[in-house]
Amino acid sequence: MNHSLTPLISDRQFTGRQADFHRAVYASQPFQFDQVMTRFWVPPPGCVAHDHCLLRVDHTWHLFVLSNPLRHHHPLVAAVRAGAWQTAEQHPYTIADRHLAGPRLTELTEVGYVLSEPYGEWGTLAHTNSCVFPVKDRWANLHCAMGRAGQRLCIEWSEDLFTWWPDPSNPIWGPPDWAGGTSVCKAPCVVAQNGRWYIYYNLNLADGTSTVALISTRNFRSFDDHGVQLAFPNQYRGTQGCESPTVFVREGIWHLMVASGDAWWHAISNGPEGFMRPQGIQSTTIGGVYDMGPFHVAKVFAHDGGWWMTSSYKAEHRRRFRAANQPSFRGEDRDEAGLCEGLFVSRIEWDHDRPLLRKPAIDAIP
Repeated sequence: MNHSLTPLISDRQFTGRQADFHRAVYASQPFQFDQVMTRFWVPPPGCVAHDHCLLRVDHTWHLFVLSNPLRHHHPLVAAVRAGAWQTAEQHPYTIADRHLAGPRLTELTEVGYVLSEPYGEWGTLAHTNSCVFPVKDRWANLHCAMGRAGQRLCIEWSEDLFTWWPDPSNPIWGPPDWAGGTSVCKAPCVVAQNGRWYIYYNLNLADGTSTVALISTRNFRSFDDHGVQLAFPNQYRGTQGCESPTVFVREGIWHLMVASGDAWWHAISNGPEGFMRPQGIQSTTIGGVYDMGPFHVAKVFAHDGGWWMTSSYKAEHRRRFRAANQPSFRGEDRDEAGLCEGLFVSRIEWDHDRPLLRKPAIDAIP
């Protein structure tokens, strides 16, 4: 594995900022969903709103989102758990992502579906998790495809965001040998820096941990493997493994956020690696995570001088059902039903490097 990535700011500069960050986080509480989030999109009746991607191009917002009928979920899960693959392939709950576009996030209209055609065995059970980003003079959609053998990362290309074609080398990445035979390899998030694309993705390991791993590339043909960046034990409550990382850079600091259990976790570094730093004598400058609150499949983006964070309702839905003593088991229809509430957004204010979530008025949403 390659570990030669360059930080954006020096370790000495980062140490001071990390100490301020640690002190601020230590004194804080997790955010409460309804106090900071405003709904901006509701899926069609009976459909979910899950993993998604947002981008702004020529005064138009584009949303790519996993949003298919909830009624397909239970048959797919039951068939996969039973190893009934032919039955599973007949219930395409996670095949294809909706594409919507509009001048504001609250004014999105349907464009169509992407990722609707599997690549041989890949994509027969899932073809989703769009991460759309520019590559020179065209667009890329890096996503997860799943078949009987597990999950792989695949890529499609477009010149206009509307017509897409698959790369002939798909899948372009699968679980590396050192992962110990895992089948979990999904949910890519891409950050471009200095001619290199950094790809964070979820990778389970044979030791029972669920991780955010990192690869990088300059051409989407060859990849440098940078290994695990965060690792979590599997969770009995909420999200079982860690899921759907989002990574972004602000003022020289790299931010990594990811779901695990019933929380949304946040870590920082001065480079694309280094989120899990060893503890030294300076206990305020160690690597680690903290719980931001009950958010799920969140994305963070900058727009017009401001910062924003989106979320589905899934983690908050689970929290409410537990509080009411009416929980359902993972993957059951009532557990998934929170995803039918749509997508929500919060405005971010910054306390140095700590994001403070603020509830926006509906007319203030970009």
